[in-house]
Amino acid sequence: MDGTNPSTGAPRTKGDRWRVLLLLLLSAVIVCGLGRLLGVMEVKGCHLVVLALVGSLMPSFLLLGYRLLGAQRVFCVRREEVRSYQTFLSVYAEKQANGILPPIFNRELSNEVLEQQGYLRQFILGALLLAVPFFSLALLLVSRGLDSMNPDGLRGLELAGCGIYVYTLGLTIFRIRTAALSAEFVMSAALRALILMVLGYALGFIGFFQPTKGVSASFLYFALGLFPSVGMKALNQRLRQALSPDAPGTEPLSLCYVDGITEQIAERLEELGIFDIQHMARVEPGWLALRTLYPLSRIIDWMDQALLISYLREEILHAREVGIRGAIDLRSIYRQTRHAGASGSSPEEARLLDARGEPSLDVLQELASKSKLSVETLQLIGGVFQRSRLVDLLACLQNGCCLPRKRNVPFAPAGPQEQPEPRAD
Repeated sequence: MDGTNPSTGAPRTKGDRWRVLLLLLLSAVIVCGLGRLLGVMEVKGCHLVVLALVGSLMPSFLLLGYRLLGAQRVFCVRREEVRSYQTFLSVYAEKQANGILPPIFNRELSNEVLEQQGYLRQFILGALLLAVPFFSLALLLVSRGLDSMNPDGLRGLELAGCGIYVYTLGLTIFRIRTAALSAEFVMSAALRALILMVLGYALGFIGFFQPTKGVSASFLYFALGLFPSVGMKALNQRLRQALSPDAPGTEPLSLCYVDGITEQIAERLEELGIFDIQHMARVEPGWLALRTLYPLSRIIDWMDQALLISYLREEILHAREVGIRGAIDLRSIYRQTRHAGASGSSPEEARLLDARGEPSLDVLQELASKSKLSVETLQLIGGVFQRSRLVDLLACLQNGCCLPRKRNVPFAPAGPQEQPEPRAD
C-alpha cells in the first residue's frame, strides 16, 4: 500500500487514515450488531434475514463510504475554482467607479464553508438516521410485524417502505454520479422515508387506495414511495386550491424553468433554501458552488436565466425560441437597438445584427408577437438589465473578462436623456 490517496492522488494524511479507520470501525459495529440480533431472533431462513438487514443498510454504507473516501477530491477542485472567482471579484471591484460590488457578491465565505468544517459529523449523523427507517422496515418484513398492528396498515407501510427504499437507492446513485452528496440530502432522505412509511400505514389503515381500472391497491402503495415528489406535490396543490388558492400571477415559479435544472437538481437546491426563481437569481455563486459542488460556470448561467425568468415568467419559453436565454442576451439586444436609434439614420440602415444574424428589432418584434409583452416592455426590461451591476458582473464572469469603466461616467444613461426607442412598423 503506497503513500498516496487513490481519490485525490495526493500524499496520504492522518485525516485520510482516520476516515478509513472510522468506516471500518462503523462497519464492524454494525456487523456485530446484526449477529447479536440474529442470535436472539427465532426466525426461519436466516439467509433471507441477513439479506434483508444488509440490504436495508446499503444506502447508508454507500453514502458514508463515498463521502469518506471520494467526495473530498471534487470539493478541492471547486474550492480552487471559488478562490480564483474571489480574486476576479477583487479585480472587478477595483475597476469600478465606486469600487462596490453588487450586494449579493459582498458575502464573505467563512473558513467553515471553505474547509467544510463540521460537515463530516453531520453526514455521519445523517447516515445513521437513514439506517433507522430501513432497518425497522427490514425487521417488520422478516418478523411479519407486530400482532397489534392492523394488517391493511402493515401492508401499506411495507409497500410504501419498499418503494421509498428503491427511490432512495436510485437517488443516491444519481447524487454520487453528479458529486452532489450532502448532509442535508442524507437527513432529508431519512425523514422522507420515515414520513412515507407512516403515511403508507395510515392510508392502508383507512383503506384509502382501492383497485381502479385494473390498477391494484398494492401497486398504488408502492408507487407512493417510489414517486414521493409527484405524490406530495399533487397533494400540496390540491390542498392549496381547496383551502387558500393563490391569486393569479403570484404562484411561485419552479426552478425547472431554468434550462439545465432537472427535478433532481432542484431538490438539491431546495435543501439549501433555494425554492424558486427569485432565490436562484439572488444567490451567491461561490457559496452555492462549494455547497453543491456544481461548476461555477453552470451556476452563473443559471443565475443569468433566472434573472430574465423573474421578469418574463412563463414567457421565457417564447424568448428561447428567438434565441434569448438570459438577461445578458436581452441586454445585448437592447444595446444594439439603442445604438440603432441613436445613429441618426433610418432604422433599416442602422440596425445591428445580433448573434443569429437577424436585426435586433426584428427579434424583439418576433418575441412580442409570440408573447403577451410589447416591444416597449421588452426594451424597458432590457434597459433595467443595462443599468444592473449584477448583470454586468455576471457577463464579465461568463465571458472571462473584466473591462474597466470610465470614472465619473454613469453606467447607463436613462430617463429623458436617452434617445427614443425606434419602432418597426
